[in-house]
Amino acid sequence: MIPSEERLRLVTRRQSLHDPADAQLLEKLLAEKEQPKIAWVTAPTGKPHVGYLVPLAKLVDFLRAGLDVTVYCVDVYSFLVNYVHPMHVVAHRREYYRLLVSAVLQSLGVQPGAVKFVSESSIAYSKEFVTDMQRLCALMTQQDARNTCEEVANTAMLSPMLCCIHQSLAEEYLAMDIQFGGEDQAGLFAHARQFMPLLGYRQRLHLMNPMVAGLDGLKMSSSKPAATKIEFLDDPPTVRRKVQHAACPPRQMVENGILELLKHVLVPVSELRLERARGQTGLNTEEGAGGGSGSCGGRPFVADGAPDGAVFSVARAARQPGMEEEHLHFASYAELERAYVSGAIEPAPLKAAVEAAFNDLLAPIRDVYAQSKEWQEVDRAAYPDQ
Repeated sequence: MIPSEERLRLVTRRQSLHDPADAQLLEKLLAEKEQPKIAWVTAPTGKPHVGYLVPLAKLVDFLRAGLDVTVYCVDVYSFLVNYVHPMHVVAHRREYYRLLVSAVLQSLGVQPGAVKFVSESSIAYSKEFVTDMQRLCALMTQQDARNTCEEVANTAMLSPMLCCIHQSLAEEYLAMDIQFGGEDQAGLFAHARQFMPLLGYRQRLHLMNPMVAGLDGLKMSSSKPAATKIEFLDDPPTVRRKVQHAACPPRQMVENGILELLKHVLVPVSELRLERARGQTGLNTEEGAGGGSGSCGGRPFVADGAPDGAVFSVARAARQPGMEEEHLHFASYAELERAYVSGAIEPAPLKAAVEAAFNDLLAPIRDVYAQSKEWQEVDRAAYPDQ
């Protein structure tokens, strides 16, 4: 075992609780329960983008803290909320997400089988689940459903209004201790906290990851144009083009898509790699077994000769032609941000470093796709127009 304080640090770093008052309950849970159950809920809709690395990289921390981790793919929810796509297409998208998430987790050092995958359709049609859904419908108003998220607030359709019920009931049917999702899930978490006790079920804890902006510096979404986000299967020239056109105003933090990706994706992944290289994997002793990931063997995104503890390197132009390229090295995102705002780093070399880091990060995922006929066939069936 590791100290409960370390478990708490691993679980909460870079995250927030839906209700800050639950901090003591989380601390108590981690101190008393050997393997608390946590589930990340994801809806198989559009093709995932690299913003999904924010929660997926966090699953590595949960495993290090000794949690029982489940990826809960809400295919029924996805059909209800995105009703223009028939059920058979949603089923293909569920498989696409399963294959992609598996490849991403493997690239992050997670061993096959360490994370459970559960499809909502495997539990949502049971007599008990349907009965609880009806019970909850009888307790709710339409406004209760509309209050949960933007995509339901103004809908004229009935089906999206059922989504909050499905997600809340998952807490009981997966025996969760903690539900994990993005900050955009706050309304859904509030729904579960309010209504699950009315069914006689215990209230769970809710942990939220930050939402990352797109390349345009605005909110990233699977439904936004491809040019505003890097997708997991983008080839190197596509990554280069997207990064080069990304918003990166000099010395500015606001609406800076490059800094957003560094803060929420690249630096956290680089920190995980550095910790694994040091053997700091907590209770997940199998992390990274069988080899590294990426063209640099899963090492941090740093240049040769970087000092120990560095997590990101950026080249700076040689002072004179013919001089050897020099790098600035950073031990944290905060250091890098200060350097950028001060003008010590310019947009062009920062973009070049981000491009190289993403291509290193995505290379093993692309390789899995290239070697998997199953995944390629599922891709064509799930997204026939792309």
